[in-house]
Amino acid sequence: MSYEFEPACRRMEWLDPFYKAVWEKAFADAIPISGTYELTPRCNFNCRMCYVHLKEDQIPRYGKELTAGEWLRIAQEAKDAGTTWLCVTGGEPLMHPEFETIWKELTQMGFFITLQTNASLIRGKKADLLAQYPPRHVKITLYGSDDETYEKVCRVQNGFTKVDEGIRTLKELKIPIEAVSTVIEQNRQDVKKIAFYAFRNQIRWQPTAGVKLSVRNEEDEIERIRISDFNGAVWNRQMKERLEKHPVNIERKPCTYCKDYRLGYWVTWNGQMRFCSFMNKPDIPVLENEFQEAWKQLIEYEESLRWPEECYTCEANKICLKCAGALNAECGEPEQVTEKFCSRYKKSMEEISPAKKCQEVI
Repeated sequence: MSYEFEPACRRMEWLDPFYKAVWEKAFADAIPISGTYELTPRCNFNCRMCYVHLKEDQIPRYGKELTAGEWLRIAQEAKDAGTTWLCVTGGEPLMHPEFETIWKELTQMGFFITLQTNASLIRGKKADLLAQYPPRHVKITLYGSDDETYEKVCRVQNGFTKVDEGIRTLKELKIPIEAVSTVIEQNRQDVKKIAFYAFRNQIRWQPTAGVKLSVRNEEDEIERIRISDFNGAVWNRQMKERLEKHPVNIERKPCTYCKDYRLGYWVTWNGQMRFCSFMNKPDIPVLENEFQEAWKQLIEYEESLRWPEECYTCEANKICLKCAGALNAECGEPEQVTEKFCSRYKKSMEEISPAKKCQEVI
């Protein structure tokens, strides 16, 4: 098969050749092979960087949590449409009032399921449930290596103690685990200890400092938590390598750089289908449509998106690897951009530009 660009699924090194071929076929035919179900905005933590969490009294302002019956109807229609890989997340998904019913039924429908959780509630009946109906693997948000750091980041007491207990329970159940850590000002000094904790427990670990503004809840303190300083020399080396080896092609549509393009979708806790967790649009109600019709509308929306007009003539467009979700979160819309967003790339382009260096020599 040939495309105008390389599909992201070709770069999924963790997939074996058979599954990679399956994803390639799904891409060619626009089959929704991968879905994320955001069961609830409820959470027992109050993480500073969360873009989903709502307090109990805030939920009605944004909609109604889907019931178990509604989630299972969506899941069956999704399965019929080709969904095979499924991520169950939240908020904290174990806090959905009908989580047990949803989980039991989903795990018996034939999906490859990833459970994304903070792990603090995996004990007692919840642990027994996962033992009886295990996921393919669990992705844990790990934000510190001690209770003090968890209190700074997640604003809860004994957070790490509870998470560590959940991790130890999962290991006893022999359920595969991986951990992801968002690095912010409040836990940056703890990163080495977090890494050592993951290593000691033989957990695959992925840190990120890519914190985005929230467009989906009522609290946003991004400027107080985002790491403000960065190593300019390292950044410039990365940009130079991108320019020389993998320049951004501004003629490609924005969503073609997304791994879920023509393959994946996200269903929010109140029943809206989108392609990204950082989008607050489009509003495609899954329950009011047949799943296949909602998926068709999502593909049409993806195809309609263009880069902001300024990007087509910007001197830094070959190194500015943005996405529609980032633009929406940072600039307010997926088709507009701000000078603040652009300035870092423009400055870097000036510093690494061969033309500029040539002029300086002359």
